Amino acid sequence: MEQKVLSSINGVGIYGIISILIFVAFFTITLLWAFGLKKNYLKHMGDLPLDGGEKNATETSGEQNYE
Repeated sequence: MEQKVLSSINGVGIYGIISILIFVAFFTITLLWAFGLKKNYLKHMGDLPLDGGEKNATETSGEQNYE
């Protein structure tokens, strides 16, 4: 039954190609974003669970610079 429904749709083969292209684009963008993160930012985020909720003297302004 599914074969009859899918075969009656014109151009149904393009949907598979479009879905693969969307996946590859999303995966590529995610990789580029991940490799573009700065090491200081990653170190800060990695230390957050061990922080204990205390603020140190450098975090008084509310805005942080991870450069």
